[in-house]
Amino acid sequence: MNRRLIIECGVAETRAALIINGQLFKLWFGPARGDEHRYTEPRESHRFVGKVTRIDVGLNAVFVNLGNNVSGFLPLKPRYQKECNEGASIIVDVKAPSRQGKGAELRFVQTDTDKSQLGRIAPFDDPLLEVVTAIGDVDNIVVNDGRAAQALDSAGYKNVQHHSGTENLFDTEHVSAGLDGIFDRFVSLPQGGVVIIDETQALTAIDVDTGSLVASSSSRLKERTAFAAADVIFQQISIRNISGHVVIDFPSLSSDVVRSKFLKHLKSQTDWLPGLKQASFSKSGLYSFTLPRRGLSLLEQFTEASPASPIAGRPFAIEYATKIAIRTLENTLRSNPSQTITLDVGRLIFDYLTGYPEWASRLRDRYGPRFEITTSGKCEERSFECSEQR
Repeated sequence: MNRRLIIECGVAETRAALIINGQLFKLWFGPARGDEHRYTEPRESHRFVGKVTRIDVGLNAVFVNLGNNVSGFLPLKPRYQKECNEGASIIVDVKAPSRQGKGAELRFVQTDTDKSQLGRIAPFDDPLLEVVTAIGDVDNIVVNDGRAAQALDSAGYKNVQHHSGTENLFDTEHVSAGLDGIFDRFVSLPQGGVVIIDETQALTAIDVDTGSLVASSSSRLKERTAFAAADVIFQQISIRNISGHVVIDFPSLSSDVVRSKFLKHLKSQTDWLPGLKQASFSKSGLYSFTLPRRGLSLLEQFTEASPASPIAGRPFAIEYATKIAIRTLENTLRSNPSQTITLDVGRLIFDYLTGYPEWASRLRDRYGPRFEITTSGKCEERSFECSEQR
């Protein structure tokens, strides 16, 4: 099994992709190198100073204010119950991030005797080292930044390759194609049929529809659809970083032989999902399992609820929309080394950029002053246009 880690160090973000045997397996997104101290959202293993705001004996929980409008909770246990009085300042580690409007799950470390300011505290790991630690053992690493390659080599990582070409690294390594549709509700099967993925607060529900898939008989059609869907579903769950309770409605299979074969196929697919537990079929034919919550799904991480009526949509969060715009500008500057580029952005993106002047500074350091970021009013609030100046 070949495990290949692709890392892009951009001016506004660090992103990575794990490719196993030529297939996209996992995605990772974090702050740009140099921005790690500004990353205040709770992430697994990050450490915070918090203030106890409430103790709920009925829920056996301690609720904690982590600063910056971020909250969390930890179980009320005898060994630190005395330290967790309301108003107390404590140091906690993040076990799992905030999700679906619920606070981050925390682990008690100690009382904060210095009464430090609320928020994340050092050490702030280099995002480059954070991602290689999170992904685990790999056979080789490809990174698009020479200094990042040197940092990995100095940290003892072997088989590090520096991609120095003008083409986007995710494009070169065929990762971009796998990114298409990662937020789509409908996922087409290779030979017809469709998988429908719905993430909710309680669980992720996945339905399988034969769609345009054809076969010699109804039973054969259901069999082909079920096997094709299984191949797609487990990969999509991994790429989208879906966790918690997952319920899948596969087409019913009438033959005992086929059902036995399908169960073996499902077990072979669980390699996509480390930590999968309690996988089984219910009496009604629904297949379900549980995955440990180690982070937000990509849908939760990069989109936000919209108050649209009658059903809320999920537009890109302004932070993610801005990073897409800056990434597009950076890729255009890299692939057009003699051109001057204009990035015209919507008002919300322009306003967000004012809080991160270092991104434009990094662009100038890497590509010179041959770009301009404007807001002409032509783009909607969360959209942008990137073009060559005439």
